[in-house]
Amino acid sequence: MTTLEQQAVAHVSAERARELLSYEPETGILRWRVARSQKVPGDIAGSLDRGGYVVVRIDRRTYQAHRIIWLIVTGKLPAQHIDHADRNRANNRLSNLREATPSQNCANSVFKSRHGVKGVCFIKGRSKPWQTYIGANGRRIFLGNFSTKEEAARAYQAAAEKYHGEYACTYSRLEHRAQESAQ
Repeated sequence: MTTLEQQAVAHVSAERARELLSYEPETGILRWRVARSQKVPGDIAGSLDRGGYVVVRIDRRTYQAHRIIWLIVTGKLPAQHIDHADRNRANNRLSNLREATPSQNCANSVFKSRHGVKGVCFIKGRSKPWQTYIGANGRRIFLGNFSTKEEAARAYQAAAEKYHGEYACTYSRLEHRAQESAQ
């Protein structure tokens, strides 16, 4: 989050957010408590932006709903980021939101190489052409060269668990989180 975003969110207080909005932790939905232009009390607040986040306008400013939710629930803004554990930016259930450092938030991303696997690249002309790296503690760590893409992916997943813990974006976690979200 940029300093500009922090300043923008700082303009709304927990009291003001609670006065205007109610939050349903089980569903992640914000609802208006008061009438607003074409909205009546009880209507769902917010809409999806281009990045897939739910945003809501309060006093002529646009805010990411997950940050407003954190403010409503805790009474304070997060120190840095709010991470969506299942990586679904529109899923604002309280059980899916957690504070994170920029590094933790990045670790939970699904960036994939052009070969479809995060942290794995192919280097032509080698006996073990699949190479794996991971970013951790501000460094790029070489994990090795492998004969198959699957071996390289397993090495990355093991390292992700080791270095990123609960924020690791591994395929088994993704499947588990997708099942939880579907329920």
